Amino acid sequence: MTLFMKRFFVVFVFLFFLQVSNVFASSDEYILLFQDDIDYEKLESLESIEILEEFSFFPGVVIVTDDRSIETIRSWPTVLSIEENQELIVESSTYANWGISHLSIPSSWDLGYSGKGVKVAVVDSGIAPHPALTIQGGVSMVNYTTSYFDDNGHGTHSAGIIAANQASTNHLGVAHNVDLYSVKTLDSSGNGRLNDTIRGIEWAIKENMDIINLSLGTSTPSSALKSVVDYAYEQDIIVVAAAGNKSQNTATPMPVEYPAKYGSVVAVSAVDNRNRITSFSATGPEIEFSAPGVSINSTHLNNRFASLSGTSMATPFVAGVFALYREAYPHLNAKEIRKLAQRDAYPLTSSRDERYGYGLIQPPTKVELSAPRSLRGSIVSTNSDDSALYSLQWSHQQADRVDAYQVYRNAQWITTVHDLHFEETLTPGDYVYNVTAVSKDGTESKKSSPLSVHIPKKEVKPEPVPEPSIPEPEPQPEPEPLPVEWIHFSDVDESFWAGPHISYLASQRIVSGYDDGSFKPSAPVRRGQAVAMIARALKWDTTQAETNFSDVNKEYFASGDIAYAVELGIISGFPDGTFKPNAPITRAQMAAILGKAFALGTDSAIIFEDVTTSTTGYREINQLAKLGIVTGYDGRFYQPSQTLTRAQFSVILSRVLNEDLRE
Repeated sequence: MTLFMKRFFVVFVFLFFLQVSNVFASSDEYILLFQDDIDYEKLESLESIEILEEFSFFPGVVIVTDDRSIETIRSWPTVLSIEENQELIVESSTYANWGISHLSIPSSWDLGYSGKGVKVAVVDSGIAPHPALTIQGGVSMVNYTTSYFDDNGHGTHSAGIIAANQASTNHLGVAHNVDLYSVKTLDSSGNGRLNDTIRGIEWAIKENMDIINLSLGTSTPSSALKSVVDYAYEQDIIVVAAAGNKSQNTATPMPVEYPAKYGSVVAVSAVDNRNRITSFSATGPEIEFSAPGVSINSTHLNNRFASLSGTSMATPFVAGVFALYREAYPHLNAKEIRKLAQRDAYPLTSSRDERYGYGLIQPPTKVELSAPRSLRGSIVSTNSDDSALYSLQWSHQQADRVDAYQVYRNAQWITTVHDLHFEETLTPGDYVYNVTAVSKDGTESKKSSPLSVHIPKKEVKPEPVPEPSIPEPEPQPEPEPLPVEWIHFSDVDESFWAGPHISYLASQRIVSGYDDGSFKPSAPVRRGQAVAMIARALKWDTTQAETNFSDVNKEYFASGDIAYAVELGIISGFPDGTFKPNAPITRAQMAAILGKAFALGTDSAIIFEDVTTSTTGYREINQLAKLGIVTGYDGRFYQPSQTLTRAQFSVILSRVLNEDLRE
């Protein structure tokens, strides 16, 4: 943040402990945070109170009331905290952009990373129209305008450090091809209310932002503010905030301010062009990275450029670098990207430091490829000499970054391929395969988890000598062996109770294991995963798509499968408009979905004692039992509310697909 002052009165209540800060200004607006649900009944019982708004992601409200009512509310055990609606202020700062070269940002551009496809929200005073900036959209949370354009300059300056794209004037932001969004929560003076900032962050969460830049803050803790930034991080959003500035450049240290002080937020300090901590920067154990913050030239109001100083200027450098990381490592989550950036920071001290954190933020310059995943194979055909044509397949989450794949057999390199599959003829014996990925700069990834393969040798049986006195029995058809070969996982062998079913589904490429070679049979099956496995079993040719569910966006791996299943009438969501893709699937839900997906029919005859006509999918449960697909517990109970493990789901799905595996 640039140098700023604050005027606020905060009452913080936690487990009946009262802590009151100094009074700098009076106000009759308060933010209440409840333990569980908002107690509207009690609030409405107060005479002088008006509820202004309710927050979306935690049980909190903004109210207008008097001191007497506040004293009453303090006595309520259901209230977690009471805070005066603070005023956040960003003041103008001193007056160029050396930061781009100082952080070696062009080295990342040379690899093709510029933030393309990454959504960044600048929560600030807005973003002004500027020839160097492309604004994708935004929102205003202030009460005097619906425009998200900047009338102060601070937000526009932050946005330019991240996303300026005017090569003709050499003004290029760190991640100049991001999708930039303006969230206006501060007014023309650089002041703003806490609740407006919270609502701005909530908007960014709802709009599925990847990065949130907060070049603002307060010295007073806020439970409401912590709740919303914590929730954003839980939703895989990287939140970057300024550590704060001293009001005077004194030698006395100033602690990191909020929300940068919270663990879910990346706290940024400011350094000069010699990597020295600035005299104005706040410091403390929460500092994670340092970045340039002195005389930073960037976009400003009226199509101009301006040079400003402050931790507000350092913060968008870090936000922009994280946008480059998100483009370079689309398969990593926010926590994993954060750890990677910590590891690759340029150290300014021997260990993490209260001034510099892990060091000077650095862009991704040599992207590490992950190892290929889901290595699997099958025998395509056999020959008269007992040799077999074997097909090997795998997947890779960074396929667009891969130039080739190296295939290893029994620890020896055998070939290079450019697709996600490979075939070769094998003689009878045992083999172990690994695959690596090679990036366009020639860097090779770690090896995939091993795949063990056994090519059997046919047994030569002597022809029986017929006995004339005993007629030969009529030949009986032999059942087809299932599966063709055993698909191995480190935690599932031939003795495991669900082993044959898991191996069958793996051979059909319906299920796969994890990077460490395990299957994790006891892990729960999530609703989204279940739909994806059914889609693979039915060979749906779907791609990721928009859905009508608020919690399933196009980027979700099974979004296309979920949308198609809804179109077919196989699944539906919940009354609140969600699908809950990460919720464990229950035995009842599984029966209902499988019955419809595979058109298995229904049966109204009740079989299990704990299944009634009000049980979800009761007709499908009865039909699955009738077909020998499910057996229940002790033959009497189905336990419809019990969640399914990966092993249990594999058994049931394999029995749906293959009658030879049924009871």
